[in-house]
Amino acid sequence: MKNLLTGFACLSLVLAPIFSTQAEVARTTKTKSAVSDIALSNGGALNGKAVTGQGQALEGAKVSVRRNNEVVATTVTDAEGKFTVAGLDTGIYELQAGQGKGVVRAWEGSVAPPTSKSNVLIVSGATTRGQSGLFVDPLDTITLGLAITGVALGAAALSDDGGDTYIVSP
Repeated sequence: MKNLLTGFACLSLVLAPIFSTQAEVARTTKTKSAVSDIALSNGGALNGKAVTGQGQALEGAKVSVRRNNEVVATTVTDAEGKFTVAGLDTGIYELQAGQGKGVVRAWEGSVAPPTSKSNVLIVSGATTRGQSGLFVDPLDTITLGLAITGVALGAAALSDDGGDTYIVSP
């Protein structure tokens, strides 16, 4: 019995890092930024607003627009954090204002998908989000369970001295 418990403990401790690695891969692939569809207004103008993580306007922030890793336009936000970049063609652009970044797919207004937005919002700095920390990802739960099982079985195997057991009941 001692060898069986030791075997299960070792197996659990070996499998825990594997599941932990898979959980980390799943977590990083979920955090990739999504591409937002934006409808350009007349003259290929992209309208937007830059704010802090707390929602306050970023006044005087430099906004850069990149396409294929080349800066194609820059502008500065006004007192309300709003900006407009004119003369853009349809395509994919990376926007940056302050510490905030985003990727947009720009469309001419007449051919833009119905779900596209007319303005873009760039959030600069840290944002606070609430989540129930421990059991967010099922793989984290499996990893935690395997680690606890491995430690418990290892402790049980070490405490099993193979001697006689006496059960005393009241």
